[in-house]
Amino acid sequence: MRKYLSFSLASLLFLVSGCATLDGILDRQANTESFMSELEERTAMALKEDTPLDLDRCIAIALENNLDIKAADLNARLAKLNRRIAFANFLPEVTLQYTSTELNKAPASSMIAGLSTTVQDRIVRETAVQAQMPIFAPATWFLFAAHKRGEEIGAIAADYTRQMIALQVTGLYFQCLATQESQRTLEAQRAAAAALVSEVEAYHGEGMVTDADLAQVRLLLLARENALESNARARERNLADLLTAMGIEPTAEPSLEASHPLKAPAGELEDWILEALMNNPRLAIADRQVAIEREKVRIAIADFLPMLAGFAGRSHTSNSFMTYPYATAFGFTGLMTIFNGFANINEYRAARVEEEQAFLSREQESLAMMLEVVRAHSNLADARSILRLADAAVEAEKLMLKERTSKMREGLLRPSEMLDTVAKHDAAEVNAANARYQEQVMAAIARNVLGASYLAKKDEDHE
Repeated sequence: MRKYLSFSLASLLFLVSGCATLDGILDRQANTESFMSELEERTAMALKEDTPLDLDRCIAIALENNLDIKAADLNARLAKLNRRIAFANFLPEVTLQYTSTELNKAPASSMIAGLSTTVQDRIVRETAVQAQMPIFAPATWFLFAAHKRGEEIGAIAADYTRQMIALQVTGLYFQCLATQESQRTLEAQRAAAAALVSEVEAYHGEGMVTDADLAQVRLLLLARENALESNARARERNLADLLTAMGIEPTAEPSLEASHPLKAPAGELEDWILEALMNNPRLAIADRQVAIEREKVRIAIADFLPMLAGFAGRSHTSNSFMTYPYATAFGFTGLMTIFNGFANINEYRAARVEEEQAFLSREQESLAMMLEVVRAHSNLADARSILRLADAAVEAEKLMLKERTSKMREGLLRPSEMLDTVAKHDAAEVNAANARYQEQVMAAIARNVLGASYLAKKDEDHE
């Protein structure tokens, strides 16, 4: 009784507080402070190890903190709860009823000559317990099966969300590394341009170059300074995108460590297509959508059948005028609809059409998946070709750098020409690094299409 009163009081306070006026500014301020505090704590926990972040660690942090993953897990839990709700239809329904009636006078029946006789006690208490159990309700089974498929879709969708977040983190990680590599090259090119400006200014003082030539080299220096600053801003944006995908503060400044852990899938194009059709989560979801529509067809058929249920009840009255104060009842009930405007027939036809749509959608998804595999295979081949070309360019620039270094030591090459050669060598190395990063991204996309994209241990618990 005490627990019931406590619960009632808490409910009353909750309802009363819900009628209060909302102060939007104070509420937003409190929410902002709480969010910022939680975000800072989450970021500190994720970056507590004072070591550069490699790809594996970035993905692990994202799988733990990304909000889209948490939302997908909540949807999976809701699907599980809906399945449990559907299972409740198999359980007996038990109701308990209690009434107490108190009259100012005991009811009486009038007789001859003003006489009367009491027919009921002044205070009467009635109690009743009733139970009903479905015996034959086919639609209940099919509804439960549909919710079971929905639970499976929720779990698959949560895992697929993890795969897509891991792919997003992979792309952003290599973008950050690319801008990081470009920064070094742009700095070398700026230094070469500054040295060239110094030389041209010296020649201009001796009257060997025109004002237009001097303006051109100064414009070149300004352009390379702008490129350097633009690249720095691009790196800041890419890092913010990466940290946001990881679910931590986008203004943090962790250092990144270059790593190349991804290996492209083995086998020929036909092997890739078969593996994608067997393992990609999108097709697994489509399979269960077809199964759900099939259960809906069965439910529509079941609407033509009667539903039977058994019931039992036990009642008691405190009325002393009753000869039998206790009463027990047993029985069966049946329910059947008789084509209310042929609604059942049309619902069945609609369910069959929706089932055909689900089959068609699965075929469309399969064809789209095959096309994605072909594109991923082609893009990976292109990335490998570009990487081979970039590596060859690096080797050529290395030979050129070695040759011009010898000429500079012999006094046959000006410093600005040497700096330009160094800048070209650095640019070739950056292009090779970017090509290697792009090859890794294409490998990650291929793994994603085939249904296996992230390296970290999968979180199988979606409770």
